Parts: sequence; structure tokens; C-alpha cells
Amino acid sequence: MRWIATLVVSAVGLVGVLGASAASTRRPITQADSGKSFRVPRGGEATLRLSNRWHWSDPRASSGAIELTPVEYFVDPGFREWNIAARARGTVTIRAAGTPNCDACTARRFRVTIVVGTS
Repeated sequence: MRWIATLVVSAVGLVGVLGASAASTRRPITQADSGKSFRVPRGGEATLRLSNRWHWSDPRASSGAIELTPVEYFVDPGFREWNIAARARGTVTIRAAGTPNCDACTARRFRVTIVVGTS
């Protein structure tokens, strides 16, 4: 009987941990989000993903309030990814330019605003 109670308590605890981590996960910022603004708390993180359908320049931040770190994969996932780490309060614009990897595609400009706040 004690074994079943321990199992139930462990399962409930695991569900709580998984639920909390899923709730704090936000979807990645993509080129479809160009022109939008996002709030990231100071000390928080977000993910930027740009499709390999275009050849993107490395994204550049307008200030040091965020740090962009490229994510490298062993197998090409079909996109390039960067981690956005919010270091200081402020408003930052991230920009990149994409040239087409196909004949029917047009060049793209990407721009998002990250507002780093206290919460």
C-alpha cells in the first residue's frame, strides 16, 4: 500500500514539474513575426528561428540589452536558430536580411522589437 501511495505522489509531482516547464516555454520568434514586438523579462530568454528557404544575414541587435547566440545543429533542421538572452532593460530591434534560395522567392527583410523589462 505504501508503494502505491509513493508512486501516486511521484506521478503528481512529475506532472506538476512538466506542466510548469511547458507553461514557461514560449513559441519561437520566426520571420512571420517580422514587424512585431515581444516582451522578455530581464534575465529571460527567447528563441529566434529563420527558415532556410532564404539565406539570412546574421541577425544584429541595435543595443547590448540582449545577447544573440547562434544554436548549431549536427543535422540541418531546416532553419537557423539563435538564443535571445535579455541582459538589461531597454528596447532592442533585431534585424536581418534574407536573399532567396529559390527562383520564385523574393528577398525578405526581418525586424522585430524586443522590450526587456523587469517582469
